[in-house]
Amino acid sequence: MTLRVAFIMEQHIGHQAYYQNLRRFVGMDGKLECRWYPITYQEPHALWERIPLLPAHWRGTLSGMVQVRHALRDWDPQVTFFNTQVPAALGGGLTHQRPYVLATDITPLQYDGMAEHYGHRPDRSRLLADYKKRANQRLFQGAARLAPWSSWAADSLARDYGVDAARIETIAPGVDLEKWTPRLKPDNGVARILFVGGDFRRKGGDELLSAFNLLPKGKAELHLVTRSQVVRGEGIFVYLDMKPNDPRLVELFCTCDIFVLPTHAEAFGIAAVEASAAGLPVIATRVGGLVDIVVDGETGYLISPGDIQALADRLAMLVEDVDLRARLGLSSRKRAEARFDARKNAARLQEILLEIGYDNQ
Repeated sequence: MTLRVAFIMEQHIGHQAYYQNLRRFVGMDGKLECRWYPITYQEPHALWERIPLLPAHWRGTLSGMVQVRHALRDWDPQVTFFNTQVPAALGGGLTHQRPYVLATDITPLQYDGMAEHYGHRPDRSRLLADYKKRANQRLFQGAARLAPWSSWAADSLARDYGVDAARIETIAPGVDLEKWTPRLKPDNGVARILFVGGDFRRKGGDELLSAFNLLPKGKAELHLVTRSQVVRGEGIFVYLDMKPNDPRLVELFCTCDIFVLPTHAEAFGIAAVEASAAGLPVIATRVGGLVDIVVDGETGYLISPGDIQALADRLAMLVEDVDLRARLGLSSRKRAEARFDARKNAARLQEILLEIGYDNQ
């Protein structure tokens, strides 16, 4: 007998690869009957989409609410899975009609803490902020199980929202380790540095450009995958049209030598996991879930946000020392195999869904 599970999956950047990998690996053994509901927050034919004075945030919220509630009424699953708390909140009372599992890369209070970097304004009204916290607390505490992506998010669920630690299990999204694999790279004296981040400024792209310009000329190339317009220069290559799991993106990861994510704010950093799987040493900042991905001095280096000199120093070490790159890259791959295998992590999530489904029969 199979267990019916509805997967209600927010499609913001950063969650698309997670959605694709879960859809590929969950239910492979036939134990689950899955239906997938991508939440795009866009309803092109809705009345509110044609009201120009209505803020885009409100249009997205209304569209998301329609999509989530349609998904919750469309079928009769035994368990519902939400990849973030936002669609679960938009479901209202429908969310609580059956057991649900909630994943998240960031809690609302953590998001408020990073507000300035995301263009987000926390609620100024204390009454409204308290109401939202209580609503989110009810949502988190009402979940049959929580599967945060990182220990950082897990700590917030327990500390800030009073969730029983026994119902929290960190399950990182992971990557397909058969697709993201290390390659033997010839040393031609030019190290290829890779950065992947749609929001160039928030992800520390400006600091990376400054640090790159401090390196000896001709010793490195900088490859930037982003949605932002970036001025090209000598040794700088910009890619504007790559999407999650794009074969060209995989190729770029596997042919570069160093990965850098000097971000000012980050919930998790799936690109750092992809780099680890590809066997690259990773330089990242000590923010959010990145502290679960990078082990300082073992798989790469952790630095403080905005510290251009530290970034330049770490880059110079890796650019000059091929053996160091190889040693850190090997450790990076081993960590990916141990903690960020999408197939294994999806299997663990499936086990949790089955436990909950059968416990509630």
